[in-house]
Amino acid sequence: MTELLSAKQMQDCDKRTIEKHEIPSLVLMERAALKVVETIEKECENANSFSVVCGPGNNGGDGVAIARLLRLKGKTVDCMVLGDSEKFSEQLKQEIKIAESYGMTIHNKLIEESIEQADLTIDAMFGIGLSRGLSGEYDYAAAIINQCANSVLAVDIPSGYDSDSGKLLGENGVKADITVTFAYMKKGMLLGDCKAAAGRIVVADVGIYLENVTDQYATLIDDDIFKFVKPRAVDANKGSCGKLLVIAGSESIYGACYLSAKSALATGTGLVKIYTHKNNIASIQQNLPEAMYAGYDQYDEKSLAEEMEWASTILIGPGFGTSDLSKSILKQVLSDAKVPLVIDADGINLLAEDDMKELLKAASVRVPVVITPHLKEMERLTGIKVADINYNMEQVAKDFAVEYGCIIVLKNFTTIITNGIRVAFVNSGNEGLATPGSGDVLAGAIASLISQKVNPLIDVEVCAAAYLHGKAGTAASEQYGVRGVLASHIIDEFREIKKL
Repeated sequence: MTELLSAKQMQDCDKRTIEKHEIPSLVLMERAALKVVETIEKECENANSFSVVCGPGNNGGDGVAIARLLRLKGKTVDCMVLGDSEKFSEQLKQEIKIAESYGMTIHNKLIEESIEQADLTIDAMFGIGLSRGLSGEYDYAAAIINQCANSVLAVDIPSGYDSDSGKLLGENGVKADITVTFAYMKKGMLLGDCKAAAGRIVVADVGIYLENVTDQYATLIDDDIFKFVKPRAVDANKGSCGKLLVIAGSESIYGACYLSAKSALATGTGLVKIYTHKNNIASIQQNLPEAMYAGYDQYDEKSLAEEMEWASTILIGPGFGTSDLSKSILKQVLSDAKVPLVIDADGINLLAEDDMKELLKAASVRVPVVITPHLKEMERLTGIKVADINYNMEQVAKDFAVEYGCIIVLKNFTTIITNGIRVAFVNSGNEGLATPGSGDVLAGAIASLISQKVNPLIDVEVCAAAYLHGKAGTAASEQYGVRGVLASHIIDEFREIKKL
């Protein structure tokens, strides 16, 4: 797992490297340029002509250094530095002086023909410090790059985006095929508009490292998460591998119930019991004989209490509906549960009512509670519009987790998981996960790992399940194509990922 930094955290690291360790800024700039050139040689080996578009700050200095190194390797390079030369950073001025000493011409305006003809255009206009939209010649340059460039590499981050939220700050932002970012990934590169604009991301080591271990950095989940999943005991039996009660489905809906229960079984839960409307049992049972079943056709407090007493974890919500019957069941679960709860889908929609939120808060004091909203469900929970959540996912999730004492799995193309203190980003999936039932599969996997107690920290179990789900979805899309992935395909791929 690797750290994800905000713009300020990265700037603090950069400053500490320069001031505490006395490594000159120009040295770091040269290291960054060398890493970009190494990436070009590896990833764009057939590129021989380059158009390098630089801005007025240190990102522009990186660009000039890159242009010089490419030219010294015998490549055809046009280097353009935009803006008022009186306002150039000192490091940029130094890099221009060095480049000119090698006989290189630095152009002070955009050359559209160069961008059209170059094998690769390098965007080095603005780095992570950008706080407002591109304007004037920079905005025009971004538009020309997007319209005319054959291929684009961005230096540190594509120009025009907020480094923390990924939001496009103005009308235009550069859209890159590949981004070489320095030292650590920046949060905004996985969020908002920048997720698509960054293309494939390469993180380059330039000698800037985290030292202040007291800072709370967000984490990008990767395969290392599985190191924290303890193996099943050699003397395990089905009763010792978790007892999951899946309260899902409604009178005429059973697909979500089936998918979440099958997902839980496929990820290792020893016993899964489905508590659903009696109408559903025959349909599900013939397709999922490995599960146990209990049915209802009206609210039965006593029978529900007995099923809850049996369980070591409870999942509630997939395909559940928002009827008075569903609400009564959820109220009892929130009021009486003695084991961890995972609340998904319609369970979340019911939570949006004020009296239910108070029950959620009380339940979270008593037992661990995980809720798994997508952005629209989070809007219902918080009253914050989807568009605003989309560019502030981390803070919205943290605020809700703190207020209600729960773990939030805020689902989007990059999912954010937080208990209000620790924050994790999960980026293992792809657009193939945008298929009906995908969320039900995720909920089942989360509840499954919690029921098995694969790690003492529930948020680690949640992160492992979310990462596995994304990885399985990506694998399924490779087989079926991103438009052809079904939720059942994701479950099928769990068996191909030999990590659990």
